Amino acid sequence: SMQEILTLDVGGDANRCHCLFDAATRTAWCVDPSYGARQVMAVCAKRSLRLTEIFLTHTHADHIATLPDLVRETGARAWVHPRELARAPMAVPIPSDGMLALVPGVEAIFTPGHTPGGTCYRVGNSLFTGDVLFVDWVGRCDFPGGDSRELFQSLAKLRSLPAELAIYPGHHYGTVESRSLGEEKELNKFLNCLDYGEFL
Repeated sequence: SMQEILTLDVGGDANRCHCLFDAATRTAWCVDPSYGARQVMAVCAKRSLRLTEIFLTHTHADHIATLPDLVRETGARAWVHPRELARAPMAVPIPSDGMLALVPGVEAIFTPGHTPGGTCYRVGNSLFTGDVLFVDWVGRCDFPGGDSRELFQSLAKLRSLPAELAIYPGHHYGTVESRSLGEEKELNKFLNCLDYGEFL
């Protein structure tokens, strides 16, 4: 399993790329390369690690801007929800909502609403939430392909996960970079909203 997480500030609109490292197997993974391909490669080179997997939470341009470079340079395999494969043709489709085939210890959680194929990834006690759930806030659903009811249902799905999970969002919009899902449930008015009308 991955022993360490490094969150990179990759520019854009406070975009974040999360890198996971496993010193034992000398491998690295990343979530949403965004504008950070060069940074990811530099970090891997410094630690003598090989990037093997890239997990895409969704395919908005700011999250996949340097994906083609990263795939070309490293040979890493990128995963994306089938609903968004057309926007990231160099990726492979996630097989189903559940454990990813061939990648032990990674759970893909289908969370549409910000985008049609929005996916969160759970790795151990870490939950990579993309633009579905931020610290203090949630993703917007007024872009093409967004859906407020789907977002509301996706947040309910996340709310049911263990409180000790640490969330790692796709942008740094909150008071801290990361905090526990339990804390988020208490402090995030959108996440703890149980009524759809009130949520809107």
